[in-house]
Amino acid sequence: MNVKSTEIKLTDKEFELFKKFIHKISGIQMKPEKKVLVESRLAKRLRYYQFRSYRDYYEYLQTDDVEQQMFIDIITTNETSFFREPHHFEYLKTAILPKQKGPIRIWSAACSIGAEAYSSAMVCDEVLGTSNGKYEIVCTDINADVVKTAQIGLYPEKFISQIPQKYLKKHCMRGVGKYEGNFIVSDQLKSNLLFRRMNLLENANGDMGEFDVIFLRNMLIYFDGPEKKKIVENVVSRLKKGGHLFIGHSESLFNINNSVTQVKPTIYRKP
Repeated sequence: MNVKSTEIKLTDKEFELFKKFIHKISGIQMKPEKKVLVESRLAKRLRYYQFRSYRDYYEYLQTDDVEQQMFIDIITTNETSFFREPHHFEYLKTAILPKQKGPIRIWSAACSIGAEAYSSAMVCDEVLGTSNGKYEIVCTDINADVVKTAQIGLYPEKFISQIPQKYLKKHCMRGVGKYEGNFIVSDQLKSNLLFRRMNLLENANGDMGEFDVIFLRNMLIYFDGPEKKKIVENVVSRLKKGGHLFIGHSESLFNINNSVTQVKPTIYRKP
């Protein structure tokens, strides 16, 4: 008789195993209060394989690279929203884009499902126009599933209230038929975005180039000091001189990196 995954509990010892494994392959530090999240998110994998314990799943993880990516995708899926921390997009609109000479390159370094990148694109389109080549936004994330979601640009209608009406009317279309209850971002806006999976703890490939603006928001909180320094170092190395870096409102670069200077809370500039 199979044991239902809802009856299986994640023990403290098993949680410690997953904690160390998550840190090893992603650098993310899972805090003790995340035990319930890990248990609930992995329960469906136990059901899928009909494992009788989380330890059985852990042992299987060590043998299957494809399942490891699935594991990372499940664990690192986080909530996001359009125009989150709106003062960043207002600063982009009023202080950066009007002064930009030539095309602007933006990196959404932990893009999640793409809400941040499409918010940036809507602002760029408003200020710079719709002509191809005016701006380019590179979207990266360690989670392959959310990168695919970002590339498709199809979202539940619950996000509609987060998008200003002027942008919604111009860049988004309501789904019909099987897509009812969703909306999709226009192809015109998507054409300015590039997508790739990337672990920010690893050095960016040379073909990434340099950026005028980098969003590195609400992900440093998941890392300890050494990993934070490594990530910021890797990211800032791709920031042009005079370029701007945005971080999350609950984050700080104090004692993390001194190659950028704070110009406003959570907004930094590379001298």
